[in-house]
Amino acid sequence: MKTDSSKGSAAGNSGIKLNHLNVVLICIGLAICALMVVTMYQTTVSVNEIVTVTDNYLIYQQTGGKLQSVSKGMSETALAFVHSGEPGAAFGYQTQLGVVEDQLALYSPEQSTSEAAHQYLETAVNAYRARCAIEVRAMRLAADSMPPPKFEALPDFLKNAELSEEDKALSPEEKTAAAVKLLSSEEYTAWKDTIDEAVDGSHRLSSEQGQLQAAKTSARVKSIVRQQKILIFMFVVVAVVALLLNRTLIISPISKSVDNLDRREPIPVRGSYEMRHLASVYNEVLKDNEQKKEALSYTASHDALTSLYNRAAFDKAYAAFEDKDIGVIIADVDRFKQYNDSFGHDVGDRVLVMAADALKKHFRDEDHISRIGGDEFCVIMPGMDQSCGEDICRRIRQINQELAENSGDLPPVTLSAGIAFWNRPNPSGSIFKDADSALLDIKKKREDCCAVYQG
Repeated sequence: MKTDSSKGSAAGNSGIKLNHLNVVLICIGLAICALMVVTMYQTTVSVNEIVTVTDNYLIYQQTGGKLQSVSKGMSETALAFVHSGEPGAAFGYQTQLGVVEDQLALYSPEQSTSEAAHQYLETAVNAYRARCAIEVRAMRLAADSMPPPKFEALPDFLKNAELSEEDKALSPEEKTAAAVKLLSSEEYTAWKDTIDEAVDGSHRLSSEQGQLQAAKTSARVKSIVRQQKILIFMFVVVAVVALLLNRTLIISPISKSVDNLDRREPIPVRGSYEMRHLASVYNEVLKDNEQKKEALSYTASHDALTSLYNRAAFDKAYAAFEDKDIGVIIADVDRFKQYNDSFGHDVGDRVLVMAADALKKHFRDEDHISRIGGDEFCVIMPGMDQSCGEDICRRIRQINQELAENSGDLPPVTLSAGIAFWNRPNPSGSIFKDADSALLDIKKKREDCCAVYQG
């Protein structure tokens, strides 16, 4: 059941107040309500403080953690590039560099739980940047020995890196040797040790200070909760006296809302002013939480790039359908690695989105379409059997034709697919395995085609 927030808010500000109670009950009730509002506000402030401290602590810890873990991977990637000269290693280094920079953008000194912890982390950041400078210099030395076409394929950060005149004067062999020497130098190793020591010190101090802050806030919240319990008890006493006069305004709405609260459903906006306001606020919070829950559920089960189901959702669906009457298609994009290597990952992403849209267009709503790997898709088709093979292959051919006609500024895009059905002859394994086997067999012969597993 859905509620309109504007209507709920208006309803929460209407209703009859408890003006017909005697003066004593009105005074007591107002005093109790005022105190409860104060304690509720104090509780909200304390909870917000805990949330803020926790969020800042997590960002602080994550920043230090990524400085340690990602910088280690960057070192390995830089060394791999120096030895192999592969552009992929350089782009991998760029990606790792971006991960750390994104995390550092989230961090600010105000998030530190203590000045000493902040100083430790600043030391780690400075050491990380010094280490990066050595890695970029070493990679640039290695890149300077490459032929022009291969050099032009490197990321801009590496092509734009400057070398000293002394470095430029070295021979290609000397540049490679100098690059290797840089990545094994004592200075380079010392920066890693500095990062580890500084991050460990930062984590230790921030954890200790965070625990102290949490303990203080927790004690304050417990005190407020005790006050609220006392106020609630006093309110119950007053409510018993007022029950005979206010059954319609207070008791009835409460009793009719209990089941809704247990079921986490919106509660009726009725009764006195206080009850209407409470119901309105609760309903708005409940609606907001449901929307956030739905958004999180969608994110957890769908691929961010193509909006298809992701691998986790596929595994769940496959487990549910595996022993039933289904067909399974495994398809991948032909020459996808070539798209990425030749045109870049942006073009590769567009190719994947176009392929996903084509699959969604040509299959039923009840078919479960997933992206299960880099360029690999899977379709689970309930109610399909071996007699549907030619129809499915026709759809794949039609998809390939439309992809070729509608590629626009993209390179030609085609799919290859392997298909297996629950009643396939001579199954050699699971239906997924046999569909994959059909795909592998047909791709050995040609691309932009499909094959039905025949045993």
